Amino acid sequence: MLKQLKFAAIALLVAVGFTACSDDEPTPVIPPAPITPTDSVAPADSIINPLRGEAGMYVINQGNSYGNVAGALDFIAQNGTKTDSVFFKANGQLIGDAPQKPIIYGSKMYVPVYASNLVWVLDANTATVIASVQTNQPEAVCASNGHVYISNNDGFVTRIDTTTYTKSAPLAVGPNPYGIAAANGKVYVACSDANNYGAGYANSAIAVIDEATFSKVKSITNEGITDPWEMATDNSGNVYVTTPYTANKVWKIDANDNVSALCDGTYIATNSQNRTSRATGRQDLLYVIHAVTDWSTYATTISSSVYNAATGAQLSNNFLQTPANTTEYTFAPICMDVNPANGDIYVCSDNGSNGYAKPGYINVYTSNGAFSKRIATGIHPYGVIFK
Repeated sequence: MLKQLKFAAIALLVAVGFTACSDDEPTPVIPPAPITPTDSVAPADSIINPLRGEAGMYVINQGNSYGNVAGALDFIAQNGTKTDSVFFKANGQLIGDAPQKPIIYGSKMYVPVYASNLVWVLDANTATVIASVQTNQPEAVCASNGHVYISNNDGFVTRIDTTTYTKSAPLAVGPNPYGIAAANGKVYVACSDANNYGAGYANSAIAVIDEATFSKVKSITNEGITDPWEMATDNSGNVYVTTPYTANKVWKIDANDNVSALCDGTYIATNSQNRTSRATGRQDLLYVIHAVTDWSTYATTISSSVYNAATGAQLSNNFLQTPANTTEYTFAPICMDVNPANGDIYVCSDNGSNGYAKPGYINVYTSNGAFSKRIATGIHPYGVIFK
């Protein structure tokens, strides 16, 4: 598949050298229990559910559909205990071919499975199937205001109602949508035009959908945004999009849809989920990994930076203190996620140039960028979803 081949290519280059939406589904209000004279009143933050990231995390592994290795969903508890293939164990079936990065929205997890042409709706606590929604080549998902939005590689966006699981008629947005994000009452879609390499991705654009009417209202074009890919949002209403296979930059779209080039970059992550005062991870940061390849030697250099998402100012360069490659581990980053509870950074990596042939791993860094630990994964880990 197109996207798998692209990521396999970039993993090869790295090895020879170094979605973003609101996740708060409306839930019913439960009246508090009456307080008896012997009850003590705890601070408000201590009696709510755990913060996202305090109850463990899921890891999605894409597998290798060409090698007949299906994708898998694993779970890692807060104490570090890892349970492999929780989807299979909970449902007695494989998750499918080429699963993409899921999201948790409210009490449910939504897992797009590209080559199986469906999105699974799972109980976020047990990974048991609640529903499945058939949809063509789902690349990415995001959620907002009681709906989940799916970017379909065939040129459309589909919307799912999160209570009935009914889907809308597909909305045409542009060629080969990939990344998708919601902000400011709008849904932004990275229409990559990835199948149009020969013409320089001439029809690349960012499609903008009005959430209220579920209609496309405009296409944002910029001569530098060709083959746009990953998207993320911050708490100021800004949307970020990468162009890793062309300009290798990070672009910023503000709340008024003005576009500017922010920095060089290949992979991005923000820490923009709603938290309470117990959360220690900062929510106004943009994390960037930049991979640069010298085509004369095929050596790739990796750098990492942190930016103030509100001002765009660079706060740190060469932020992640990654151990040097060894004969056992070669760092070939695929994507990056930030734990919203404490700001720790998780970077999924293939283990060398043949990442689709052997298990990968996740490098974990503290919020200060110091290397913390390495977690073994399945083949081609493609995202960490904090529970």
